[in-house]
Amino acid sequence: MNSSDEEKQLQLITSLKEQAIGEYEDLRAENQKTKEKCDKIRQERDEAVKKLEEFQKISHMVIEEVNFMQNHLEIEKTCRESAEALATKLNKENKTLKRISMLYMAKLGPGVITEEINIDDEDSTTEPDGAAETCVSVQCQKQVKELRDQIVSVQEEKKILAIELENLKSKLVEVIEEVNKVKQEKDVLNSEVLEQRKVLEKCNRVSMLAVEEYEEMQVNLELEKDLRKKAESFAQEMFIEQNKLKRQSYLLLQNSAPDQQLLKALDENAKLTQLLEEERIQHQQKVKELQEQLENETLHKEIHNLKQQLELLEEDKKELESKYQNSEEKARNLKHSVDELQKRVNQSENSVPPPPPPPPPLPPPPPNPIRSLMSMIRKRSHPSGSGAKKEKAAQPETSPTGILATSESKSMPVLGSVSSVTKTALNKKTLEAEFNSPSPPTPEPGEGACKLEGCTSSKVTFLPPSNTGCRRQYVGSEKQAEPVVVLDPVSTYQPQTKDQFAEKDPTQREDDEGEIKPEYKEDSVEKIRDTDSSNC
Repeated sequence: MNSSDEEKQLQLITSLKEQAIGEYEDLRAENQKTKEKCDKIRQERDEAVKKLEEFQKISHMVIEEVNFMQNHLEIEKTCRESAEALATKLNKENKTLKRISMLYMAKLGPGVITEEINIDDEDSTTEPDGAAETCVSVQCQKQVKELRDQIVSVQEEKKILAIELENLKSKLVEVIEEVNKVKQEKDVLNSEVLEQRKVLEKCNRVSMLAVEEYEEMQVNLELEKDLRKKAESFAQEMFIEQNKLKRQSYLLLQNSAPDQQLLKALDENAKLTQLLEEERIQHQQKVKELQEQLENETLHKEIHNLKQQLELLEEDKKELESKYQNSEEKARNLKHSVDELQKRVNQSENSVPPPPPPPPPLPPPPPNPIRSLMSMIRKRSHPSGSGAKKEKAAQPETSPTGILATSESKSMPVLGSVSSVTKTALNKKTLEAEFNSPSPPTPEPGEGACKLEGCTSSKVTFLPPSNTGCRRQYVGSEKQAEPVVVLDPVSTYQPQTKDQFAEKDPTQREDDEGEIKPEYKEDSVEKIRDTDSSNC
């Protein structure tokens, strides 16, 4: 299932990659086309601007020529006005000359006067014609002809310039229309360029985001590598601890309960399963994040890098799965070993029956204070070293705790001295109580041993309930010979029952009973002395 899902995901990624590449190529082709169109429109705009500049130059030239022509026309007008003024002056001068001539004619005769009158009438009728023909000189006629020719040429040029102005105006209108069209196209191109810039900015943003995600993926990969190393070290530590637990399980079968081992193993198994589930969840989340990032990415190189990262993550996933399987196998082995240990413990509990209860002690005989005094005096006057040696040799044979007591007594002499001092104090108190009391009460079984144990706060070899005098003699012999007392420096005072006493030191009890029973059978003082010496 995992392989099929991964193949489907890879197919989706490849399809998305192809779509992104196709869209990118289409956008690139459109961008190139728009760039070409923009270049063409720019060229057309430059050409139109050049034409406008040429038209402006031509219009300036035409305007200059028109101004020049207007100046010439004004000059011609002034010349014409000056010519007309000269003509009027000449007419006036001619009239004055005619009047003068008439005066001279009157002096000459009447016939001459009538002729002059007719001449005046003719002059009055032909004044407008004569006004035009007053200046009959050659220079005036030349100037008039030149001026007329100039006027005609100027009028023709004026007509031509008017036609050219109309043409230029029409061309200017056309050029303005073209410029407006170019502006509209330019606006459209600018909008397209802005859209393409926005698309490019989006692509740049996507690429930046992809780069940032790639960097984050690298950081996550480094973190995953560190976590993998930590997991490997943790697995090694767990393997070492498992081996230690296996070694300790054989030693702790008799002391520790199987329930604690089971609880520890179950707790460790639960922790391992939780860690593995968390790693799985993290791995799935990272795979999902990688898929989303691959869907959003567009560049081919980044997709290739992400594929490589996916392959590395798949390898890490396989390694984690193998580690998970190994941890599951280890957990199963631990469960199996715990079950086997529990079975062995159950079998050992079922196979080992409880020890039988000890037989009831014999009733102690009434104590004799004289015997105890005689024995104490004898022990003080004649210290017996052979009895102490025998007692030291008998204690390691009877009880295994004696071995520990000898070693511990060597390492802790202070406890032995304290115990000897307390025992001497107890012996003095008991002797005074026996002398003062007329009938000493029978002690309860195990009372003296418990008192000694509470005073020394250590484990002492117990004796069965017997004669108090013999017990006191035994304590006194311990004081003189400085015997090895079985001490447990760790344990505190604990009251013990008869069953516990029988379970702890059955061999010692048998030896003590074997030593004390002859005292009940014999009543003579000599046999008591022999038993006292043997006890010492």
